[in-house]
Amino acid sequence: MLKMNVSVLPARFSSELLNWWLEHKRDLPWKKSTDPYKVWVSEIILQQTRVEQGKKYFDRFLTVFPTIDILASAPEELLLKTWEGLGYYNRARNMHFTAKYLVEQNQGAFPTTIQELSQLKGIGPYTAAAIASFSFGLPHPVIDGNVLRLISRVLGITSDIQQPATVKEIQQFLEKAIEFAVPEDFNQALMDFGSLQCTPGRPNCQVCVLSEYCRAFQEEKTTEIPVKKKKQPLVKRYFHFLDIECEDGHTLIQQRTSGEIWPRLFQLPLIETAQEYILRKEDFDGLMFSITGQTTPALSTYPLIAKSSQVLSHQKIYGNFYKLKVNKLNIIKNTDLYLVEREKVSKFAFPKLVSEYIRSNAYSNGLSMAESGE
Repeated sequence: MLKMNVSVLPARFSSELLNWWLEHKRDLPWKKSTDPYKVWVSEIILQQTRVEQGKKYFDRFLTVFPTIDILASAPEELLLKTWEGLGYYNRARNMHFTAKYLVEQNQGAFPTTIQELSQLKGIGPYTAAAIASFSFGLPHPVIDGNVLRLISRVLGITSDIQQPATVKEIQQFLEKAIEFAVPEDFNQALMDFGSLQCTPGRPNCQVCVLSEYCRAFQEEKTTEIPVKKKKQPLVKRYFHFLDIECEDGHTLIQQRTSGEIWPRLFQLPLIETAQEYILRKEDFDGLMFSITGQTTPALSTYPLIAKSSQVLSHQKIYGNFYKLKVNKLNIIKNTDLYLVEREKVSKFAFPKLVSEYIRSNAYSNGLSMAESGE
């Protein structure tokens, strides 16, 4: 490995990173504007979404909410429906809260310091640094998973990248390196390099401009660095959704309560079981009685017509979907259940697991899962 004076490494890293970026930078729609509102929207969307998928949602979001004032005044139902498919809905709710706050308290303007930006609900260190650099030209490096991987490899860091001390070491290096560049260019180069060149698994180090002094490459540790504590196994949950079609063209949907997962989103009526299981007639009878307070209306059949799954941050949801046909329901005992015309069901915001089922089962627009793009 080439021995290098550590004090000159940030400057060389910055120079070679930017030279690489001038040839390889990505053409992304949100990078065409320094408007802090658009930067904010893009960064919140990209927190849990791949870049290619994020383009579609970014354009859709700005079509519905082109300004922070329009977002602030929008009903939550419209926001959640527009956000549908992105998951982690608290991101959208936090955006709504912050938009209202900025409109009411600051005429819709974003603060111009990273300290003030970091105090806004839903804006963490990464998003604050992105807005500060891309909109206001301030020298604050962005640090996400891609950047942690890149710098830990360059510096040969073998401590857990999830530990605060490790993040601080990486941040200190980047704060020195960003001084030798235009902040917004440096940060975009960091993100592009981490996404395109210094990838997880087995990166193509043979054509990397940093390989001469990258310790992970020189010491053949690129598959070992970054070091990250193993995740706990996902908790498995088994959800059984009932697609109940009434003979008068209505169906039942249910609004989830606050807390736990999917707060205030809608779903089809649900039975959860502790293990993998196929519902039987007595299960349906019990659910229908809890809904109506009466004995079960005439049911045709009890088929399991679809199976799907969705991975959340700490759990995996296995979903079974059953189609039931019933007589007209006149009594709905549960206050969280609603009788809705089937062609209007798609107007409500559902978790991805349920929305994909609705799209593929001709509720309203007849879109297939592939056509829906989610």
